[in-house]
Amino acid sequence: AIAQLFNDMRITYIRGVAGPWWGEYLLGERIVVALRELHISYESEGLPGETFRGAMRYLRREGKAAVFEQCLCETTTGRIAARAWGVQLLAHQGRVVDWPPRYFEAVEATELRPIERREKSSRVWGPGQ
Repeated sequence: AIAQLFNDMRITYIRGVAGPWWGEYLLGERIVVALRELHISYESEGLPGETFRGAMRYLRREGKAAVFEQCLCETTTGRIAARAWGVQLLAHQGRVVDWPPRYFEAVEATELRPIERREKSSRVWGPGQ
């Protein structure tokens, strides 16, 4: 259930930040937003009757990848239920393509900070790498 909540949160964030042009761009260019990795750390249980609030932010861009983190907290106490980080890519006809500049301009305006951009790493993605 937490993975689904994080996915819904990611999609909501993307739609809210980018606005209507983003969906039109994806459909028009036949581009897919692909979640390459999602690593979840479960911190505490959610109990019946509790409500939760989520947050997401981009950490950096690395080559064509966008690395982000997410957090899900209990609304009243702020207790963290789960944290996650993930790697997101854009794909067109089975090939990874770069993000349009307009997208990360909108992200930076929303997050009120620049998003670091690194050259593509030669390291392998994954735990312990």
